[in-house]
Amino acid sequence: MLAGLWLAAIFFLSTTAARLSAAAWQDQSTASEVVPRVALAELSGTPGASLMVPLYFTPDLKTPLRSFVVDIEFVSNNLKFQKASRGVAAEQANVDITTAVTDAPADDKGVTRSKLRVTASLAGQTPPEGMPDGLLAYLLFQISLEAKPFTIKLTPAVISAEDFSNPPKKIAKVGTEPGLVTVELLDVMPEATCFFFTH
Repeated sequence: MLAGLWLAAIFFLSTTAARLSAAAWQDQSTASEVVPRVALAELSGTPGASLMVPLYFTPDLKTPLRSFVVDIEFVSNNLKFQKASRGVAAEQANVDITTAVTDAPADDKGVTRSKLRVTASLAGQTPPEGMPDGLLAYLLFQISLEAKPFTIKLTPAVISAEDFSNPPKKIAKVGTEPGLVTVELLDVMPEATCFFFTH
């Protein structure tokens, strides 16, 4: 009797776990269908460190893009953008990457925000292959030496995107995935840890 109940419990738990796993996979699959898509990575660093944040692009093969412009907003008190460099996919497909930063005045709490505009443009191709899949750019950020432990969200918003029509047609639906920069403290710096958490 106990053995039967035990087997029944195992069967119930295993089938429930399988259903939950399938549901999670289905949610991820549905989310991944929003293409084309611009995505940023999640990285961590210590005060004073430089971080290369990758910017990825996933194309829609039915609607290849000639170019797109994405604005990335972030709290910039202790995180400053330095420069961008082309990733492997951009180099292979000859994609130009340009950037510009706009800094907003500090709010009443002293929080400053910046907007990093990244423009990716592809020279004309025949036939048009479109913006390539993969790593388009590395975005170099500098964490200040005074930074406290904090998570800074990099929020992208696609401002415009164009296809290969003549004249180019605007593409309205381009998905985005935010990035994160997590500021951590070195375990080998107990004095610094005490200072940051008590001041």
